[in-house]
Amino acid sequence: MKSVSKFALTLSLLALPLAASHAAVEEKPAKEKKGKDKKEAAPAAPKRNYSKPFIAAYTPVVDLLNKQKNPAGAKTEFPKVVAAIANDDDRYEAGILAINIGAGVKDLALQEQGIDLLLASATTPANIKTEYTFRKGAIAYDGKNFVNAEKLMLEAYNMGHRGNNIEFLISNAQSQQNRDAEAMTWLGKAIEADKAAGKVNKAYFVRAANLAAKTKNYAGAANWYKQLLATENNPDYWHDALAFFDRSLTLSPEEELDVMRLMRVTNGLRFQQEYAQYLDSLSYIGVRYPAEAVSVLEEGFAKGVISRNNVTFSEKYTEAKARLTEDTATLAGTVAPAKASPKGMLASLTGDSFFSHKKYDTAKELYESAISKGPVLDKDGKDQTERTRFRLAMSKVMLGDYPGAKADFALITGANRKAIAEYWLMYIDQLSKAPAAPAAPTAT
Repeated sequence: MKSVSKFALTLSLLALPLAASHAAVEEKPAKEKKGKDKKEAAPAAPKRNYSKPFIAAYTPVVDLLNKQKNPAGAKTEFPKVVAAIANDDDRYEAGILAINIGAGVKDLALQEQGIDLLLASATTPANIKTEYTFRKGAIAYDGKNFVNAEKLMLEAYNMGHRGNNIEFLISNAQSQQNRDAEAMTWLGKAIEADKAAGKVNKAYFVRAANLAAKTKNYAGAANWYKQLLATENNPDYWHDALAFFDRSLTLSPEEELDVMRLMRVTNGLRFQQEYAQYLDSLSYIGVRYPAEAVSVLEEGFAKGVISRNNVTFSEKYTEAKARLTEDTATLAGTVAPAKASPKGMLASLTGDSFFSHKKYDTAKELYESAISKGPVLDKDGKDQTERTRFRLAMSKVMLGDYPGAKADFALITGANRKAIAEYWLMYIDQLSKAPAAPAAPTAT
């Protein structure tokens, strides 16, 4: 992440009002009006007690700046002002003058000297100390002195400074020191500050996810993208969210398949290795779902992400294509035996075949049939009821039955599938918010 270009310079040009003359420096109070028309006076500025040597040195320099419009000349004479400082009030006014002269000649070092004078004065108002502590931190930040930048910005934050993206700047200063865990915490504060202001800075979420991934906290990275997905349905965000999520867990091939299916329907498949991963989850015991394998491969070929010249993909495509004809021809005849079987697993597996052919209505019926027969046990006696219910919910998503799908996903309790279901539920929410397609024109 690049540092903020010319950030400190922009801030430092915003200086404080200058005392313009001997009389102004002495700050003599105006006489109050007397009588019935007397108005309540505004709160008086703090009375300052400038030393006479300071006034003598200060007045000609401020005249050079203000009256003669000669900031370069004022800069040359300014050391005389510093030499005449005798107390904190002198120091305060000298600091303001240095900042203004520095702004006029675009001299950051002189402005920083002025800030140091302000911060060193016991009579500088607290709100001004807070502001200029931050500005000094900003100068350090632009100078890539991230240790001092972090220290000063933390001081300013603790003194009450908000705004200027201070949370992000602290985070980036920490990251530049390779303290990414702390940087993520401050990025979280930056995001919360934006939310409170009704804003969304997408770059903050992406930055936080990258920092999490850098520390191998893939679950954290996925979570940042999940939050970003809540603000925008973006295929790139879906890809990154699911890719990091996939790396954060140890998934079975069946669980992996249902993650890859979601990546596919959200248009999130991006890389060759993801197509290979999809095929592996489809074919971990042979080409079980040739229709889906052919469909996925043809999509990848059409997008140019994978090539028919790649031996692995071309061989899998040839094998799946050869199996597809027989699979399609025998598919319809599998429904009745599956529904008639007292064992729910046959109906569940048959439902998987129909799902892979995108025949979601029949898949839904078969999954419902399987669940109605009690626990769905595989040949090893392992309970596959949740796997079946999860696929039932997916079928309902594909059929547009979003309330039904949500109800089934809500019944999932296994840790991995429950985590996967959260992403499918986000997908449902985005589908539910999508604008309706325009109505077809009516014939007249």
